[in-house]
Amino acid sequence: MKSPFSFENISLKNRISLVFAVSTFLLLMCTIIISYQSMSNILTNKLHDSFSSNLRQIRLSIEDTIDDLNYVAQQIAFSENIGYKLENYLRYPPSYDRVKVYEDIKNEINVITFSNPGIGLSLLYNKQQDHYLFYNYGVKPDFSLSHDPLLAEGYNMHTYGPHISMEKYKDNHVLSTSRKLDVNFSDQIYIYLESNLDFTNDLLEIGSVMNNANYMMLDENQNIIYSENDSFPRNSTFPSNSKGYGKQNGFYWFEESTKKGWSIVALIPIAEYNQEMNQWAILMLYIAILFVLISLLVSWLLWKTLYKPMNQFRHEIKLMGDNNFHSEVVNTKIPEFVDLIDHFRDMRGQIVELIHEIEKKERMRADLEVEKLKHQINPHFLMNTLDTAKWLAISGDKQELTSLLTSLNKLLHYNMGKLGILSTLEDELESMQQYLVLQQIRYDFEFETFLFVKEEVLQAPLPRFILQPIVENALYHGLVDEGTILITVKMEALQLVIDIADNGKGMTSQQVEELLHKQTFKQTNQGMGIGLNYVKRVLARTYGLDAKIEIVSHIGKGTVVTLRIPYLKGEKA
Repeated sequence: MKSPFSFENISLKNRISLVFAVSTFLLLMCTIIISYQSMSNILTNKLHDSFSSNLRQIRLSIEDTIDDLNYVAQQIAFSENIGYKLENYLRYPPSYDRVKVYEDIKNEINVITFSNPGIGLSLLYNKQQDHYLFYNYGVKPDFSLSHDPLLAEGYNMHTYGPHISMEKYKDNHVLSTSRKLDVNFSDQIYIYLESNLDFTNDLLEIGSVMNNANYMMLDENQNIIYSENDSFPRNSTFPSNSKGYGKQNGFYWFEESTKKGWSIVALIPIAEYNQEMNQWAILMLYIAILFVLISLLVSWLLWKTLYKPMNQFRHEIKLMGDNNFHSEVVNTKIPEFVDLIDHFRDMRGQIVELIHEIEKKERMRADLEVEKLKHQINPHFLMNTLDTAKWLAISGDKQELTSLLTSLNKLLHYNMGKLGILSTLEDELESMQQYLVLQQIRYDFEFETFLFVKEEVLQAPLPRFILQPIVENALYHGLVDEGTILITVKMEALQLVIDIADNGKGMTSQQVEELLHKQTFKQTNQGMGIGLNYVKRVLARTYGLDAKIEIVSHIGKGTVVTLRIPYLKGEKA
């Protein structure tokens, strides 16, 4: 039992009010929620978190590079073997022993630097003589031990950079470390090491958030020691704050500080930064479009729910008036239409059942007419055949008589096949040949029959008596007193193609059209009297539109009748 407050019992007026109220509320809630989420994600989480993470990763990479430089410098400085050999090298005069010690020191330093792939140029520098030695790569002529900016200062060890590399043929920005060695022979020997990377490409572009971002490095006094932006030159002061982000000279900036005092700053053009922020405005535009689309959808739903069903129901009545019963009745679930639709459905169902019953009876009647045509043998044909048998018996020609009666018996037995059971091509050809035997005995016709058929299609199922009427027409209406009948059976694209050709007098195109499209049946006094009309009707009943009859005829040259029948494999196929 339906509740009195169910949707199906709500009136049309109340339905419209309810649908508009619900749709308006849903659209308003969606706008508020999506706007809030978009603003929060784009302005707060996405940009700030992305830049902070990017700068943090760059800071960690720079610190790792500095730690690697200091670690390698300590390995060399605290190596007793290198220190002992270095003192010997400095004391020896030019000799073979000095060259050997030089190679030993160089190889040992190379082993240490090779085990640390982050190290690039490495050498020992004699500050007193302004001479470098034990270098692993070529060195620029203007080599200097110290560089601007000084990034970190310690006891006997300083870290510089980023600055242009001192390695020959290399102009990348690198970090470098110099450390004084404790050598008894001299106090002017220093270790010089560079990082094996391009500071800009290998460090500052790690996880870049925006393609147009520029980077700066600040010392502990907020002085710019490295800058990629001309608006913020080196040795100028950058006014940062405790928040770690802000706006300056047309750029948004984000800062990542270190415990050693220096910091990394990313500069983002306001225009590009606003492109990210404008995503919210674009999203709001999409929301507005969505709002319009939903409103249109609501209007469409109202039209579909109310007005379209009424028009469809009216259309259904019109279709039924035009004898079209195959469309479905629309179900509106509107109380005002329920009773009317139920009565209409019942009425249409009764009409459809009545039409189906009539169609069934018509099909049965058509089948009976086809069977009637098949079994309706011309009495003249039977009487003349028996009369021929009588005279053969009187004349004592037993062989001819036996042949005639045998052919007649086979023909009549084939004609009495059960309703609806198909024969085979082989049996159909045998029946046709028996009919031709009868005709030759009765009339002593001077005609020849040639048959060309492949064995593999002999068992193809066929309706009974579809070849005999065509051969009979060729015999009585095509040939005069003599001639040739050629029967060819072949396969074409899963179709059995049967050609029955004669070289008789032929027909006009008007006669061909009449023969193909004439629906009435008129029994003749010649032959069995089944006729081509039977062939057309039995093919239509058995194969529908898949079977065709084609006739090509020329006056004085003959006629070719072609049957195209779907091929079905038989027992021997």
